[in-house]
Parts: sequence; C-alpha cells; structure tokens
Amino acid sequence: MADKKDPAGDYLEIVKSRGMDIEIRDGAVLWTGAMGGRTKKKGPLAGKKIGCLVATEFSDFQAYYIASYIGELGGSLEFLLVDRVTWKWTRPNIRTKGVVGLWGLTVDPIPVGGGEKADASKSAYDADYKDYDALIILGGPSGDIMCTEREVKELLVNAYGNGAVIGGIGGGIIPMITAGLTAGRSCTGNEQVDYILKVASDFKKDAGVVMDDRILTAGDTINTPEFVSELCRYFTPGYKDPRKGILSGKRMMLIAGWDFEDFEIAVPALEFMHRGAGLMIGTFTGCKRARPPLLGLDVVQGNFGMSVPLQEIPDSLYKIKDLKDISMDEIDGLMIPGAFCPWNMIEAGYPLDFLRKADKAGKMIAYMCHGPNAAAAAGIIKNRKSTGWISCVPGFEAGGGEFCADWSATVDQNIVSGRTTPELPEFVDAMTVGLLR
Repeated sequence: MADKKDPAGDYLEIVKSRGMDIEIRDGAVLWTGAMGGRTKKKGPLAGKKIGCLVATEFSDFQAYYIASYIGELGGSLEFLLVDRVTWKWTRPNIRTKGVVGLWGLTVDPIPVGGGEKADASKSAYDADYKDYDALIILGGPSGDIMCTEREVKELLVNAYGNGAVIGGIGGGIIPMITAGLTAGRSCTGNEQVDYILKVASDFKKDAGVVMDDRILTAGDTINTPEFVSELCRYFTPGYKDPRKGILSGKRMMLIAGWDFEDFEIAVPALEFMHRGAGLMIGTFTGCKRARPPLLGLDVVQGNFGMSVPLQEIPDSLYKIKDLKDISMDEIDGLMIPGAFCPWNMIEAGYPLDFLRKADKAGKMIAYMCHGPNAAAAAGIIKNRKSTGWISCVPGFEAGGGEFCADWSATVDQNIVSGRTTPELPEFVDAMTVGLLR
C-alpha cells in the first residue's frame, strides 16, 4: 500500500486500478505492459459502447479529448459520421468522403491517433440504435448541419427509448432539441443553443454540465472533461473522479512552437485545467513555418490546424508568453509536444537554453513523441530512462539516455516522458506523478 502521506504514490495506485502495469526500476517509474494507449479493461465505463456523432465542422478539441478518455475509462468508442447530409456539403465537398472538424481534424480514423481506442468509425446512417449505451454529439456548427437529417433524429430517439444516455456539448445539443429530447428536462448549453433551450428545456444558465433522466448536456469545450465524468457517474453510481483538482496550486507550461502536434496540446490543456493546475503556453519564433506560410502573423499553428491562442478555450483561463519572458519562478513544470515543434526548438536555439535552466532549477520537464530530440539536444537526459517515438532513438542514445519504445510513459527524477498520442492519458498521469512528487 502506498503511504497515505505520499500523494504521488497514492495516485499511482489509482493508475494501477485501471489495469496499467507500473514498475519501479532504479528509482524510475515505468508504465509497462501491453495496455498503454489501449482501451482499459477496468474503469467506470467498462463494457459500455459509446457512439460519437460528428458532422463536418465538429469541435476538434472535443474530439481529441473524447478519443483519449472514453477508452482510458473503459468504454468502447465509435465515431458515427453524418456524412451524407441532404442540404449542404461543406468540407470535404465530395459525397461519402467523410467529415472534417472546425480546424481540419478527420476521425476516420484520427491522424496519429493510433491504437484501437479511436480507430472505430462508420456512417451514422448505418448505425443500429440497439448497439449503444450512450450517444454523444460534439459541439461546433456540426450540430446545425446534422439536425436536418431524419436518420439522425430517429437514431437519437430510438436509442433513448432503448435506455441509452443521449448527450451533447454546446452546438451538439441542437439535434437533441430537434428530436424533442430536451423538452421538460434540465439542460445547459452555450450561446449557440441557450436562447432555444430557454424555451425548449428547463434551462440552467450557469451550470457547466447537467444530467436529467439520461439527457446529458454541457456548455462548451472547457466542460468536456466534466461531461465525460458525468457519463461515468451515470454508469457507475458513486464514481468520484480522482483527477479533478488533484493538481490544484501547481503551475504547468506547455511549449508551443510551430507545427506542434495538435492532439498533444489540446488534450493536456483541457486535462490540466480539469486537474486544477494553472496553465501557461510558452511560445517561440521558429525558423520554419509550414502552415500558414505567412511571416509576421501573431499566431502559432499546429500540424493540422489548431493554433495558439487556442480557438476553443477562453483566453481568460490561461496565459500566453514568449519563452524569453518566462522566469523559473512562474512554473512548476513544462511539457514539450511532438510533431515538428521539437525540431524548431533545436533550430531556434534559445528554447534549449530554457530547458537547461529549467533542469538546473529542478523543474519537471516532460516531453512525448518527438520531444526527446529537444531534451537530448539540450543535454539534460544523461542516465535518464525515457520513451517516445522510435525515430528519437539515435539522438537520445547520443545524449546518454536509456530509451525504450515498449514503455508508454516514464518518470525518472524530474524528467517525464510519453510515447505517442494514444498514450496521452498515461503521459498526463505521469506528469501528474511528477508534479505531485
């Protein structure tokens, strides 16, 4: 049993309870075994099948989060594509070609998603309502696009009649309103739907998430983690989210340079806020800008279309500063996302100096995917155990570290690593352990 005065050890016991193998080797904590990045066998959603309805212009942030955490909490996720709408093609404008999110994400499957947690998808028109324990509809303008579809309405109504939970976030509530499922029930929602819900429901203006008789509604993207927790509480009465607020008082910084991995900024940002940590995004000017190809633009863009400032999270909830202007007194830990942000850190130079200062100050330094390259170039990984994307092996070993792609996450002294995007929940857990230490 973990010492009750050891919050990091206590949290590791929670991680183990979901079926993860944890080993302590030479003082390092290693996430080992075959379950990394996969749907967990245990959890509040274990044995439940969740269908996620998406039409073009759905919320990318919500899709990334749902893809990471439904499977992490034991549920089986399937994206249901409303891909044959009758009145308007937006992106892509080709019949039967799939759907595209607000910022360019596709979910059939998610690029770089990997694993089996988020790979299942099919046309919503082929879905059988009897197959699902819950149907959830992502926010964004996609709710407006799919609400005209008779098949979507029938799927929602029939699934609800069969005992399923029906949930929507923000604009995703519009099809629920159209199907008559909000009438007489307590609901919440954002400005896309609040003026309708004031008439079509018992509207709860200031509530982030509301569940009433298997009708689950959430205000907006920032409420997505609590939306998932409420779904867990329905299927596992008495469930208490061990992640919520656990990092209260901690200050976390995400490094966002050009061509960062979108997945690896969106999910940690939402999850750190859910865990109570203060959030800062540290930016730097890279040598190369792949997209958009415009110099002088006061924005940093990811590999697929996300940007900093974050499109779906109110800027009042986090800070943005240039790395050059951030002092060690402002943060407890930092995280480097993957894709090509680490290469831009190496070429820019001064972000590596920042890493050296953070290491000397004993700050938690976390990275995943291609992130080990930046840490290795900064010379801070000697004799440390780490995981990441396999292309990082030459650089990491040249820096004197021990690399193993079979681990899904590691904590070795103040260095934390994650393998790839399917292991984001394990990586965020490892960062939590690192910060609690």
